[in-house]
Amino acid sequence: MTNKLTAAIAGGGIGGLATAAALAQRGWDVTVYERQDALRAVGAGIYIWENGLRVLEALGAYDEATAGAFRGTHFEQRDAQGQIIESAPIDTSKRLLTVPRSTLLEALKNACLRAGVKVVTRAEAIGATSRGELLFPNNETVQADLAIGVDGIWSKVRSALGLELLHEQTREGAIRTMIPAHPDDFGPQDQGKYIECWNGERRFLITPVSEKETYLALTCPYEDQAARAVPVDKALWAESFPQWKHLIDRIGEATVHWGAYSITRCRAWSSGRTAILGDAAHAQPPNLGQGGGMAMQNGLALAVNLEGVTDKRDIPAALERWESTERELIEHCQRWSILYGEVTYLPDEVRNRVVRGAMSDPWIAAQIFRAANHAPTGTK
Repeated sequence: MTNKLTAAIAGGGIGGLATAAALAQRGWDVTVYERQDALRAVGAGIYIWENGLRVLEALGAYDEATAGAFRGTHFEQRDAQGQIIESAPIDTSKRLLTVPRSTLLEALKNACLRAGVKVVTRAEAIGATSRGELLFPNNETVQADLAIGVDGIWSKVRSALGLELLHEQTREGAIRTMIPAHPDDFGPQDQGKYIECWNGERRFLITPVSEKETYLALTCPYEDQAARAVPVDKALWAESFPQWKHLIDRIGEATVHWGAYSITRCRAWSSGRTAILGDAAHAQPPNLGQGGGMAMQNGLALAVNLEGVTDKRDIPAALERWESTERELIEHCQRWSILYGEVTYLPDEVRNRVVRGAMSDPWIAAQIFRAANHAPTGTK
């Protein structure tokens, strides 16, 4: 017999595992239900800012997640001719690391296993109720004291609870992939930088994640059918960004796809004893590199707000406290991530002036990096 409260989590991604670990470390009996046949990262590389790194420290996953990580010194935007638009040094008092998503997911999985989290694969939740229930095919139901949907942008938990206010996909999307890194990939002027290049409505983002791998994002609007084609039209992208042809030519035959960015907003993040978080609740374009960080941060905050709850009847009030504490910052980050993406559609010369002016403005910089500089609930 156990007096532990139980939690059932739909989704074994970054947000789901961070939430599971945080709850289990606080004495909850937690089970994660993942639709795939294994816990597997979707995507290529990921940015982890100071706020996300503090969450990893709190969960005991920092050392494993950041082993071999790349730490850049500058964010740099460049134009179609390869000329620097703006080169912004990264505040050395605030950490930013980039790693493969698979490395982060493995570290969170191991933190979960150490805390006693159970993982069930090939189990896709197709609905939920406000009574802490997850619904599965063949009329199967899992009853818990708390249910959480961390099941992505097409969340069936969110839909079943009727929480959605908005779910839209942007015109812009990206092909994301990893390539092998070579020692001579970057000249002296490129070393230690995250480089974002613009040419019309196409963007090319270069993100080292380790000594062995570099993450590339090839971004364009939906209407640009040639640029979003898979397999990648390397000649087309090399024509747009000729100075990076040596990286583009290295894109392999691994399965990739062009995916539009999603934005989700909800009237609430919970109903009764069932909650949603991550992309299910607050998806945002990746322009600030905070999607994963926001999911981990919100998962830890949820667990902290439930700390001390011993009666399931007190869970709804705790979930309301959690949302009231966290929502403003997460929506601020979402709003600025959306706004940054809008410069894509400006003429090149206008965009250059806007980016240069914005990145050098202290107030705008404070808004963009507000989440990164935040100490998340439950961290030191």
